Amino acid sequence: MSKKILAILVLATASFFVACNQEEKVTPEVIQAKVAAEKSAPIVKVEQFQAPESTVITVEKAKQYVKASAALVELGVTWSEKIDKADDSEKVQILNAYNVARDQLCARVGLAGIAEFNWITAVALPNPQNIPTFEAAGLKK
Repeated sequence: MSKKILAILVLATASFFVACNQEEKVTPEVIQAKVAAEKSAPIVKVEQFQAPESTVITVEKAKQYVKASAALVELGVTWSEKIDKADDSEKVQILNAYNVARDQLCARVGLAGIAEFNWITAVALPNPQNIPTFEAAGLKK
């Protein structure tokens, strides 16, 4: 009876070490796959924004603004969760990455980064001449 118990203990111990060994081999591959998946979206060139002379915008620009606005809200929720869970030492890095993500998001919808989004918010949106344009784009005050 004691030989059977000893044999079971030896097998259990051996299988534990084999499982630990296999886990060490798999972990780097999993991490590399995750990193590759996160970086799979190509970086979009963000055009330098120069404020136009006129504060009146087109319907197309208003539609881009509406898309960016909705996406920035979702992005903010996701990143604020990351910031809340991060250590103090990581928060600055996360905030810097968040700023890059905001710029990229705006560039992907056709704006010249977050700078153009902010200009539309501060200058074009309050302009009464743009009210029908923003309404046509789906934005209501």
